[in-house]
Amino acid sequence: MSEYQYYEFRAIDRPLTGQEMASLRAISGRAHITSASFVNVYNYGDFRGDPEALMEEFFDAFLYVANWGTHSLMLRLPKRTLGSRECAPFRAVRTYGPGARESTPFFAFAPTKWRRVGSRGKAGFSVSAT
Repeated sequence: MSEYQYYEFRAIDRPLTGQEMASLRAISGRAHITSASFVNVYNYGDFRGDPEALMEEFFDAFLYVANWGTHSLMLRLPKRTLGSRECAPFRAVRTYGPGARESTPFFAFAPTKWRRVGSRGKAGFSVSAT
């Protein structure tokens, strides 16, 4: 049985620049890349990029689906969307350095808990199920 992995990233707040698209092309020569998206399907091998890092630097939405049952969704939301009470149970699991895109954080969700995965600019979350 062959494997199937689907990766889709979307830029919503702003289009990707030519230089950013070239950086993404270095990650995958087969991906369909536009100023608003990065889409790739793998039937063998694996994605060489880091989805959290790509969300931090370039994108506002991410979807991952694999035929063995793993599914992930990350969305970047305006910071005002979530108040301090809603954010209180989340913990940062990744810190980004200088040069990272201002429109963060985003959050990761596992079947039993939420976890915050960013810390600046905008709020967001991701949903993961295995």
